[in-house]
Amino acid sequence: MSWLKQLTTSWHKAKLQRPELERMFEPPLSGQWVAIDCEMTGLNPRKHHLISVAAIHVNDNMIDTGNGLHLVCRPPVMPDADTIVIHGLRAAEVENGMSYDEMLALLLPFIANRPIVGFCPQIDTAFLNPLIKSYMGVTLPNQVIDVRKLYARQMGSSAGAAPDQSHHLSNIMAHYDIPELGAHDAYNDAIMTAMAFVHLR
Repeated sequence: MSWLKQLTTSWHKAKLQRPELERMFEPPLSGQWVAIDCEMTGLNPRKHHLISVAAIHVNDNMIDTGNGLHLVCRPPVMPDADTIVIHGLRAAEVENGMSYDEMLALLLPFIANRPIVGFCPQIDTAFLNPLIKSYMGVTLPNQVIDVRKLYARQMGSSAGAAPDQSHHLSNIMAHYDIPELGAHDAYNDAIMTAMAFVHLR
């Protein structure tokens, strides 16, 4: 670990308000990742809200679907029924969903110190990090891996090139002949992201 990384880790640990989550700052073990996916009422973190999050462990080339998380949250403002249906949820599930603190109490120990794998994970972390900072005093310290960028590099795109529409998850799945599950469902999307990651490794 570089001195800058050590300094940053020490600073984050000093800000940590929940000592039970100190493990998140330990160096990750080789061959362990966690695929995550979030579903929101829209894509603007300033006016939209998180309604569900899924997380699945990837251990080497194995996807541990039997022990994944799929957590439904009640947002501060209830979305329209049409928005909820898009994500395969029922209004009653969201209405009776857990609070964000209850969700994080389950999600963060599950993520622990594993690098996070996602499809365009910058959007997910833009919604999660403000909640996480409020909950534990700091944002996620984990490395974040974008499956789109892995695929773009494998397809010969230059390292600095932004992924384009051809790097959509459905195109990546088709390229590797991976069966698609239902879209806009956090758990299915997390599984598909994990499968694409295993192939891209």
